[in-house]
Amino acid sequence: MVYVAATFALLALARLPAVLGHARVSSPPIRSPGNNFLQQCGQSSFQSVTGDPTGHIEEQEPVNAGCELTLCRGMLFSDQPSSNVQTVQPSQAMEMGVDCTIPHGGPANVSLIDTTVGGSGAFIGSFLKTFDDFCPTSGPTPADQTQLQYTLPDANTIGNKCQNAGDCVVQLFWATPDFSQNYYYCVDVVMAAAAPPSTTAQVVPPTVVAQPTTVAQPPTVVAQPTTVAAQPTVPAVNAPEASVPGTRLVTSVGGASATGLVANVNGTTQFTGNNANAGRRRARILWF
Repeated sequence: MVYVAATFALLALARLPAVLGHARVSSPPIRSPGNNFLQQCGQSSFQSVTGDPTGHIEEQEPVNAGCELTLCRGMLFSDQPSSNVQTVQPSQAMEMGVDCTIPHGGPANVSLIDTTVGGSGAFIGSFLKTFDDFCPTSGPTPADQTQLQYTLPDANTIGNKCQNAGDCVVQLFWATPDFSQNYYYCVDVVMAAAAPPSTTAQVVPPTVVAQPTTVAQPPTVVAQPTTVAAQPTVPAVNAPEASVPGTRLVTSVGGASATGLVANVNGTTQFTGNNANAGRRRARILWF
């Protein structure tokens, strides 16, 4: 009976994976197997992954043609719940929780991978985090290996990649040269949509500069003096002299011919001009 019991115990142990544990990503959620993975990679690989979610890819072989173990252990986005996708932004600081359940040591790195190019994918930028000896075999696990902190590439590096869920993953890769084992853990990420530019036109009222009001002034009219040409007084021919008070007509003064003279009271005389029609000069004597 003891022999039979021991035999069953050995058989039970033989059915377990060779090593259970290794390193486990506790957060954010990583890709897990599903029906599409089963069809893509085959039954043997599916059983290996479901038996040890933290296992290495070497224990998943053999696999079907077209199963890419070096990208997320071959696990597909189509099997993942949408709640597992992390919406992120360029240059965002992120953190990954890791439990080093079975330390192996060896180099490791964290990178952003473009999965749309096929095969193992393509690095976007450089490594986000590197370790020379991850989950070391001696001494305590460093704090920065249990809480991995890293920063995503900037917008210029990412460009138009990672715009759709399933296009990109943050992948933790760990190699253990002493055991010839390779581990892959993937977190699905998608870039948050950029806010569309505002299309509302800003209406800027035109600047109205007040112009000074110019009041038209009526033209200044300078009155020009009216010049009236003096008209010479021509006495009518043989007309009798007008009776002017205080005067009398004379034809001679003191015996002298008075033709063309005017005599006044103090004896001065003035010419009055010729009267051609009269044929002689006339003079007036002023009386006061």
